[in-house]
Amino acid sequence: MKLLLPVTIIASILAVNVKAIWKPAPGTTWNYVLGDENFDVTKETAEVIEVDYESNPELIEYYHSYGKKVICYFSGGTLESFRKDYDDYAAVDGLIKNAYSNWSNERWLDLRVDGLKDLVEKRIEVSISKNCDAIEVDNMDGYQSPDVEEWTNPLTPQDNIDFARWIADKAHELGISVGIKNVPGILSELTDYFDFAINESCFRYHECNVYKDFAKSGKAIFGISYGEIDDIKEDLCNEINGLGFSMIVKPSQDLSQKGTKFDVDSVCGSGYSSGYVYTPSTSTTSSSSLKKDNENTKVIEETKDEDVKVTEETKKGTKDDIEEDSDDQDDHDEIKEINKVTNDATNYVATANRNVTPTTTKKKVTTVTKNVNNNKKKTLIKKIGNKYKKVIVVIKTVTRSRKMY
Repeated sequence: MKLLLPVTIIASILAVNVKAIWKPAPGTTWNYVLGDENFDVTKETAEVIEVDYESNPELIEYYHSYGKKVICYFSGGTLESFRKDYDDYAAVDGLIKNAYSNWSNERWLDLRVDGLKDLVEKRIEVSISKNCDAIEVDNMDGYQSPDVEEWTNPLTPQDNIDFARWIADKAHELGISVGIKNVPGILSELTDYFDFAINESCFRYHECNVYKDFAKSGKAIFGISYGEIDDIKEDLCNEINGLGFSMIVKPSQDLSQKGTKFDVDSVCGSGYSSGYVYTPSTSTTSSSSLKKDNENTKVIEETKDEDVKVTEETKKGTKDDIEEDSDDQDDHDEIKEINKVTNDATNYVATANRNVTPTTTKKKVTTVTKNVNNNKKKTLIKKIGNKYKKVIVVIKTVTRSRKMY
C-alpha cells in the first residue's frame, strides 16, 4: 500500500525521544492506603496503590520493586496543619481561609490568590522527585461547600474549573499523570484534562452515572465505597453497572490496607457488566521532555521540515491512492494502522502543547473537514471512512505544536 510508508515515517517521528507518562488503563485494580502506617506491600494484590505525597521515597521505590504503580496524594483546595510546607502557605496573605468542617485539622484555600500556584507546583515537583507514577489532587470542589459559601466573596464553579485545569496542564508539563477526585458538578468540564478519576461513595449520593462520559473516553475510574459488601452489594451493582469503575470496598474510612475488590462482572451476576472501555495506548507524552531535554529539542528542530515534507507526501499519496484505487475494497489492516497513528498524534499534540487539549484538536479536525472540497471529501469518506484526511490534519497540528519548542 502506498500510504503505509508515510504512516510508518509519521509514527517514527512521533516516537522520537518522547518520554511516556503512565496512565492507568480501565479495569486496573487499586487500593487506597493513605491511613495505613503498617501497609504490607508483600500481601497486596492490587496493581496500583495510593499513598501520601510526603511518603518516604525509599518506601515508594520499595513498592515499585513489587511491581506496583504509586499514586501520590495531596490536597489542592485545602491545607492540613501537619504539612511540612504549612508555613509557606501561611506566608501568603489571604490564602488560608476558614476551617473545613469535615476535618478539624484542615482549612480551605482561596484558589484565586497569587502565590498558590507556585506552592502547588512545588508539591508536584516533590512527587516527581520521589518517582510517584501519578498524583491525585483533592478538594477541587470547594465552591459547593457550606464553609466556602460563608466567605464574603466565595469561590464559583468556574474558579474551581480554572484552577483544576491549570493543575492538570502543569502536571503534564512537568511530566506526570494526574487524577481528579470527586467534583461531580464540574466533571464534564475537566474530563479532557485529567488522566483518571477517583470517587468516594458515589452510590450513596447517586452520582456514579456522572462518570459515564469519563468512562466512554477510555480513562480509568477508581472508586471506593465504605461498608460491608453484603449490605451495599445490591445498590452498588445497580449504581456502577456498565460505568467502568475499578471499585474497592472498605469496612471503614480509616483507609487502611484492608479492603475487597468489587468486580461487577463476577459479583453482580448476569445482566451486569463492568463497562470497561479500552484505549489503544495507556500513555501520553510529556512536554517536559521537549522543553528540558536539549537533545530532544535539537531532534525536533531538525525534523520540522521533515514533518512538512511527510505531510505533503501523505497528501500526494492519498490523492494517488484515491484516484487509482477508489473502487477497491478497504484494507482493514491499513485502516487499523491509520487509526493508531491518528490516536498517537492526537495524544502527542494534547500533551506537547499544554494550550492544545484533545477537545481543541478535535475542533481543529472538524474545522478543516468543513473546508475540504466536497468531491474530494465524498471520495475520502467512500474510501476509508475519513481516515486519510484526519491523519493529514493531525500531523499538520503536530508540526505547528513542535515549532513552539
